[in-house]
Amino acid sequence: MSRNRDFIRVILAAATACVAMNLLAVDVPLASTGPVATGQEPRADAYDYTIDDGLYATVTSMQSFKKPDIKDERKIKLEHIDGFKKDIQVRALLQPEKAPLVVIFLGLASKSKDPLSRLWQAQLQEAGCHVLVFDSVFRPSFNERSCHGVAGNVQMEAWIAANVIRAFLDHPDVKGKVTKLGLLGASYGGILALNFAKLAKEGQLNVVPDRVLVFSPPVSMQCSATLLDKYYDEDRQRFGIFDLLKLKGAEPVSGGKAVPFSASLMRAGIGYVFRDDLDDAIACSRDLYSYKLPDPPKDDGKKSDEKSRHQFTRFIEQVVYPYWNKQGRVKTLQDLWDFGDLYKLLQGSPDNVHAVLTADDPLNDAMLLKYVQRDIPSSKLTVLPRGGHLGFIGCNWARDRVMQMFK
Repeated sequence: MSRNRDFIRVILAAATACVAMNLLAVDVPLASTGPVATGQEPRADAYDYTIDDGLYATVTSMQSFKKPDIKDERKIKLEHIDGFKKDIQVRALLQPEKAPLVVIFLGLASKSKDPLSRLWQAQLQEAGCHVLVFDSVFRPSFNERSCHGVAGNVQMEAWIAANVIRAFLDHPDVKGKVTKLGLLGASYGGILALNFAKLAKEGQLNVVPDRVLVFSPPVSMQCSATLLDKYYDEDRQRFGIFDLLKLKGAEPVSGGKAVPFSASLMRAGIGYVFRDDLDDAIACSRDLYSYKLPDPPKDDGKKSDEKSRHQFTRFIEQVVYPYWNKQGRVKTLQDLWDFGDLYKLLQGSPDNVHAVLTADDPLNDAMLLKYVQRDIPSSKLTVLPRGGHLGFIGCNWARDRVMQMFK
């Protein structure tokens, strides 16, 4: 069954420490104090993504572009990273001369070889940047090497990511060759990048980005968790695995044609993949840190009291929060949820950050997005009319946005 989950996981690029950190100064310039100047930015009226169904855009996102071939990629082993229990291998593209470095932060359980990673690697290499990418910090494969604590504390994960970047900058093949640092994030990786930028602004990190661009960050991690639980608890139960397999490799239909899947089936597919990824994190928390997800309370003896109900929300509230509260890293549950609050992150971030979202992202609450759009200046926020959750990532507008931000 596990081999089937990749078919939707990559569409989300996917969305949503017990040791002391020792972040030393690195050889990169400080962040800009004013808005980022990126040249002629892509105009909103030049937006070329046409699918106007957010769910369908989401489930077909990684089929909307051809996965590029990456040349001259290097796998670099980073040793003795601050706080890590084991070495870690990262993927890098290095320019022959000094150049900016852009670090890609991927979605919830995405891998460094997934299609979105490949797409951005190719674009950034063409833009003349060094490129660094590694598996999502939420993945057990990463946590088993970092041993930084239960996954899901995105602020702590920003510190962990800074340690990886620091080690990369100090690698003999890289040291002295980086002129400035950029962050490019998707979904959960976008929230990670914004936490990184906020911490850097507050002087808590000495690895300071010059500019940050994020696509489809959740407006509220708490709301997204609730929606994902709903998609799994309600929609997933209506379909078998063979129904879900109809979504595998689904290519976008041309404009004007009917969407070939029901809304419920598409929600079920999204819920299924996120739940499968969450199960891995739950197992990692149990095996590495002895924090087990408690069973949910009984629901008057009805069938609705299955162990899987509201599992994403319960994982955050009953595993992630107790663990990090005991470590002294969060005081209240709301503090933990606030690490995934886009409104607060953009307000607290420097002027060199920019977030791109869509009005029809099925992982967001439309009303919350309107509040963000009302109060956050356009210099920090673009809300596109359509495109779902990362569904638009392969279009020309998105490519131009990446290229012009980091060229």
